[in-house]
Amino acid sequence: MINLALFGASGKMGRAVIEEANKDPSIHISNYIVRNNSENLGIDVGEFHFSEALNKFFLAAPENEFDCIIDFATRDDVDKRIEFYSEIKKPLLFCTTGLSDQQIEKLKLLSNDLPIFIAPNTSILTALMRNLLGKIKKVKDNYEIKLTEKHHESKIDAPSGTAIDLAGALNFDVANIESIREGNEGNWHKALIFNGFEELELKHSAPKRSIYAQGALNIVKWFYQKPKNLYYMQTLIEDLYE
Repeated sequence: MINLALFGASGKMGRAVIEEANKDPSIHISNYIVRNNSENLGIDVGEFHFSEALNKFFLAAPENEFDCIIDFATRDDVDKRIEFYSEIKKPLLFCTTGLSDQQIEKLKLLSNDLPIFIAPNTSILTALMRNLLGKIKKVKDNYEIKLTEKHHESKIDAPSGTAIDLAGALNFDVANIESIREGNEGNWHKALIFNGFEELELKHSAPKRSIYAQGALNIVKWFYQKPKNLYYMQTLIEDLYE
C-alpha cells in the first residue's frame, strides 16, 4: 500500500483525490494537509467533504508516515512548501499551477535531491494531445493557430497551466491564449490549426475532476519509487506507451 500526504486536501481537487483513493485498496491517504492559517485546520475531513465523519482531520503538516506527496494546493504559499519539500526529500507529484518562472526553476532544482513529477495536468489524453501539437509545430509556418481554454469561475490563474504547456509545444505566444471562466465544474482545452483551405481542431474535455484524480494516483503508482530525477507526463508516456 502507498501512503500519501495530500496537500490542498480541503480544495475541490483534494476532494476528488480523496474520493478516488477511497476506491483504490492500494492507496491510503495518511495526511490531509491545508495551510497553517486555514479555517479548516482541525476539521474532520469526512464531515467537511462528505457530511460523514471519518475521524481524519486536516493538518498543517504531515504527522503520519507517508511514501509520496501529491500537491494540488493553490500557489499562495508555494515557496514555503518548496522549502519543506527540499528538507524532507520525499517523492513529490506537483500539480499546482500559476507559478512564476523563478518558482518553477526552484521546483526543477529539487530533482537533484528527490524524484519530482511536475504535472499541471494529469490526463494521459491531454499529454497525447500535446505530443501531436509538438509534431504540428514542425509544419505550422503555413497555418494560423488559435488556443482556447475554459475552466470553472473560481480558478485563479488564467491562462491555465495546461494551456501554457500546450502553447509551449506549438511555440505559441501565451498572451494570445483565450481563457474563459464560467460555471462550477468542467474544463476543456482547444487548439485550432487552420489556413484558407483546411482546418484541424483538437479538443480535450473533462466534465468531472475525477479523471485528474485518477490520473494523479496512476502517476504515483508509476513514479514514487523512481530514482531522483525530473519527470513529466511525456516521460511517463515514453516509458509506458512508446
